Amino acid sequence: MTPQESLANATSFLDEATENITFDQFVWAFEESWQGVAWALNALLPAPLAQLHLGPKGELPRSGSLALVLNGIAKPPKDARRLVKRFEAVHRQIASGTVAADAIRDLVFAAWDLHDACGLRLHVADERLGNRLMLADVSPGKVGSQTLHRRTALKILAMGTLMPLQACSKVEADNRPASANPATVRPDAALAPAKIARISQIQGMQWPTTDPFLFCAHHRDDYPASNGAMGPAASLEGRHLGRDFEGKDNWNMYHGQRIPGFPSHPHRGFETVTVVRTGMLDHSDSMGATARYGGGDVQWLTSGRGIQHAEMFPLLRSDAPNPLELFQIWLNLPRADKMVDPHFTMLWNEKIPRVVERDAAGRVVELTISAGTYKGNKSPSPPPDSWASKPESDLAIWNIRMEPSATFVLPTTAAGTLRSLYVYRGNGATIAGEALKNYQRAEIEESGPVTLVAGNEETEILLLQARPIGEPVAKRGPFVMNTQQEIQQAFADYRSTQFGGWPWSSNDPVHDVSRGRFAKHADGHIDEPT
Repeated sequence: MTPQESLANATSFLDEATENITFDQFVWAFEESWQGVAWALNALLPAPLAQLHLGPKGELPRSGSLALVLNGIAKPPKDARRLVKRFEAVHRQIASGTVAADAIRDLVFAAWDLHDACGLRLHVADERLGNRLMLADVSPGKVGSQTLHRRTALKILAMGTLMPLQACSKVEADNRPASANPATVRPDAALAPAKIARISQIQGMQWPTTDPFLFCAHHRDDYPASNGAMGPAASLEGRHLGRDFEGKDNWNMYHGQRIPGFPSHPHRGFETVTVVRTGMLDHSDSMGATARYGGGDVQWLTSGRGIQHAEMFPLLRSDAPNPLELFQIWLNLPRADKMVDPHFTMLWNEKIPRVVERDAAGRVVELTISAGTYKGNKSPSPPPDSWASKPESDLAIWNIRMEPSATFVLPTTAAGTLRSLYVYRGNGATIAGEALKNYQRAEIEESGPVTLVAGNEETEILLLQARPIGEPVAKRGPFVMNTQQEIQQAFADYRSTQFGGWPWSSNDPVHDVSRGRFAKHADGHIDEPT
């Protein structure tokens, strides 16, 4: 294992620990921060280990296992030994049932500090921020300076005060496209066919993306029949309730403890676009808005200056299984729109264009246009402050379903538009003349047409397309801003205001089992599919 790979493992675990603090899952956060520290220290060993024997996942790590890794480092980072002793002390407190949540919060923050120190020792940039790290001594809108060190923004959760943050990589110039220049698509005949820039594997639930998309999560769960209370009629024994992502029996509880899903949690500075293929979601938020949607619907939520929301997956049928499949796409907001009022829009299945094309052999290709336009077929409008609402964004979210061996040509795009094509169903496809296997991603950076040819099974491809926002991105946990100072402020604001508070009696609310699809907005008006 390379030091960079070990540090990437550390990053992944600490991101999970951060998320679990947001969901008040402190024991899970402790285990994950222990793992994160171990992998960060492992990166500094002369020969980093490919496996660390810390204990069974889902249980407290083995006492003393951090010290074993630390002892292999000739010159450990400052305060590393003290931090390991703190971890051991909290380990004993958890085992005896006497630990305080703040002690675990503090450890997660200290673990990020050690992670950053190891990254600096190894001269490794922070990949979570896409090498677009902001400096602490510049005002919003001003970018470009020398390399500085970075400290964790999440200290604000425990301390409630602003701490100076610094970056550990150089900042790229702000190359945001000017809003005065709308996207101009050139005729197909004027451009040579586009070529693939990169092909990569897509693994697990979260798929990699390109600016302005922050990530794409593919949820696919074969939920059993309901227990009558919208939870699964199945034993939950052996599941890590509160953090169940193991896929046992081909379904997850996620952060739900009685009903699958994601109980109340905060966001600021970006949008969630939830594209539901099968199943239902129940939405509740800190504005007092609620919704039930699914079966082809799309919810577009602008978090803006801050919102809490819950996304639960109620199992409505007691007499049959309750399969769920959806994509949740995180879409960044430009700097000018990060502090707009929160807003959500429902794009009902009945109004989302589905365009059927046939190739020369009569084989069917069906396009579902959740965002963007194809041959005059335009998706319903996204929220008004979305990047997708700006003419220059050239943004599209399409699902492309192709009969076996069908051919389809993606049209040209505006100059500077980037496209990602994810082959996720079937047995592969040919894109721009190159063969892709199932669960591979093709990145296309040219504007010309792109020919798609399905494999010998029905094939589905997700298209994410847009011109980049081109601004620096600072991301940690549930907040996405331009500068580390703004991340600090986000946590300070959330700590003091809870983004309007939580008006519901539980953190995992669901609607009546007999209720159909609807959306009740913050101003009280009710929107239903027609």
